Amino acid sequence: MLTPLDIHNKEFKRSFRGYNEDEIDDFLDQVVNDYEKLFRENDNLKEELSRMKKDNAQYQKLENNLKETLLIAQKTANEVTDTAKQHAENLRESTAKECQNMRRDAEISARQMVEAADHQVKSATVEYCRLVEAKSQFLYQIKAALESELAVLHDAIDRLPRQQSAEPQQEAKAEAPAAQDAAPQQGAAAADGAVQKG
Repeated sequence: MLTPLDIHNKEFKRSFRGYNEDEIDDFLDQVVNDYEKLFRENDNLKEELSRMKKDNAQYQKLENNLKETLLIAQKTANEVTDTAKQHAENLRESTAKECQNMRRDAEISARQMVEAADHQVKSATVEYCRLVEAKSQFLYQIKAALESELAVLHDAIDRLPRQQSAEPQQEAKAEAPAAQDAAPQQGAAAADGAVQKG
């Protein structure tokens, strides 16, 4: 490609019937100036194009980096979402199992408490019936002992001699306190025997 200097230094051969040399030089000077301007603009455009290519390459590289970053971010977001869903599912299953275990344990504990309370009620009922029976037997024994003592008293009274004179009455009075003292002692002995038998 011609340079402005090539055009400027170009020499033409002279001929007999040639062109005006000054006009050619003026025209060549004008062509050199315009060509030099175009040449510089072309160089500038080439430099700008090269710079733009570099910028474009950087932009493409940046775009590729952004795409890769977006892909990684999307992948990470999907992984985090999947992990969160799995964790939530595991937590739900674990909570459900724990609730079932707690419910089963509560039911077992309640059943044991009810059985223990039922056993205590039955034991208390048996003991109450035993005490009522023992009380009844004791009262019947006391009643039998008292009736026995009362029969002894009636028998003793019946054996007393009839009042005929003042002296037998005084003797009867003297014997009566002795019989009365003996009767409670016999009644107490009978009651002790009844309690021991019970």
